[in-house]
Amino acid sequence: MPPTRDDLLTYYRQMMVIRRFEEESARAYAQGKIGGFLHLYIGQEAVAVGTNAVLEPGDYVFQTYRDHGIALARGMTPRAAMAELFGKDAGCSRGLGGSMHFFDVEHNFLGGWGIIGGHLALAAGTAFKSKYTGDGRVTVCFFGEGATNIGGFHEAMSLAGLWKLPAVFICENNHYAMGTPLHRTSPLEDLSIKAQGY
Repeated sequence: MPPTRDDLLTYYRQMMVIRRFEEESARAYAQGKIGGFLHLYIGQEAVAVGTNAVLEPGDYVFQTYRDHGIALARGMTPRAAMAELFGKDAGCSRGLGGSMHFFDVEHNFLGGWGIIGGHLALAAGTAFKSKYTGDGRVTVCFFGEGATNIGGFHEAMSLAGLWKLPAVFICENNHYAMGTPLHRTSPLEDLSIKAQGY
């Protein structure tokens, strides 16, 4: 069933909340008010909102270190997210995780992960749990193109394909894995070709 006009307005508002959140985060970071690293989700808002629109509340979501957008789309409040960036106890990880380690059990957002590709096997494990228990949940795992060269990527894809796990892996390819251009890290331009092996 296609989205209604009200659905589209809701999606637009969600994307604008994410964009404004990221802009304010960037401003605070430039002023030295946010410590550590800050990886923004600007330009990828539609991916988070569109994906979340088809998920059920009980479905699991994993994200890499660019985790603000999908955390907000899943239902984390901007207040809890911003408090985390500022290192406050009211933050989603009690101010201990910072930008790369958002976590929200209430909305089944199982974390932003700072190790490239480290979360893919965990997502496969959560999907295996769902298949084993028959709980009907799906696990969605976002990752950047840089993760496609990590061993954990291949292990997760192989097991998910072999066991036919209820998992969706979404590559957010910005062509600059942690600042290194894609042409310097991969002999393939079209990374979807890698999926054929699984």
